[in-house]
Amino acid sequence: MPEKSVGFWHLPPERLKEELRTLLVVTFGSALYCAGTVFFIKPAMLPNAGLMGICLFLNYVFGIPLGLSNTVLNMALFVFAYKFLPKRFFWWTLYSVAAVSFFMEFFETMPKPAFQDKMLLVIVSAILQGAALGTVFATGGSTGGTDIISVACRRKFGMELGNATMYMNFAVILLFLRVVPLENAVFGFLQSYLTSLVLNGGLRASAQRREALIITGNPELVRNYIVYTLHRGVTLFDAHGGWDNQKRCVIVSLLAPRQENQLKRFMKANDPSAFMRLSIASEVHGQGFQNWED
Repeated sequence: MPEKSVGFWHLPPERLKEELRTLLVVTFGSALYCAGTVFFIKPAMLPNAGLMGICLFLNYVFGIPLGLSNTVLNMALFVFAYKFLPKRFFWWTLYSVAAVSFFMEFFETMPKPAFQDKMLLVIVSAILQGAALGTVFATGGSTGGTDIISVACRRKFGMELGNATMYMNFAVILLFLRVVPLENAVFGFLQSYLTSLVLNGGLRASAQRREALIITGNPELVRNYIVYTLHRGVTLFDAHGGWDNQKRCVIVSLLAPRQENQLKRFMKANDPSAFMRLSIASEVHGQGFQNWED
């Protein structure tokens, strides 16, 4: 079914709270991405990747301001995003691009740190940009540019965002062989690779949940704690022990990582004879977790 458009201030309270949190996260992520570019990549004339890499190329060669080229080059990709990708993704990407253009110009007015070690610049910028991209992607948006193509590749082919981003970034960095020393281009390839590692790691961590499988003789006690204290859903199965043939109940629940220790402490204090297995669910879709559109 097509997405139903709802005015921002007419959203349900929980959804409004989520979107306000997204506003803060996308703003922070956009600023972090710009800080990595302006303070660590540009002063050393290192190549960057993606659409921002093209913007840096134009800046190095023609002196075109980063904020201006970032805004103009994103316009064509916005047409694609509006037509083929979720509308929520489109609007948050549009906001992020505006925020990136603003922070690029804002940080340009500030003094730059004087680092001579290029490897240090590569590592710091990769961490900042990878964390920034992962933060924005996790909210269901992007910073625009080739990120839009990366999200489309993920939706179509199931590629990890970091990998799709890295392949396109390598192609963009080849442009810089004409304007920067070969050594800088090699550092650019390394920076792009490290950024993709940080991005993939951050996205996996944000999507992970803990799956608890509990075999207990006190199902109501455990169920009530998970449902009414942890506010998580549960599924119950009737079972019996293969050793003693006694009736048991199997409870399955998906938890946020922080709730894992809460449940372990509760089980230790209230049902120490139970059996509990905790495992990592790498990605969870559905009500209360990541929605299907994202």
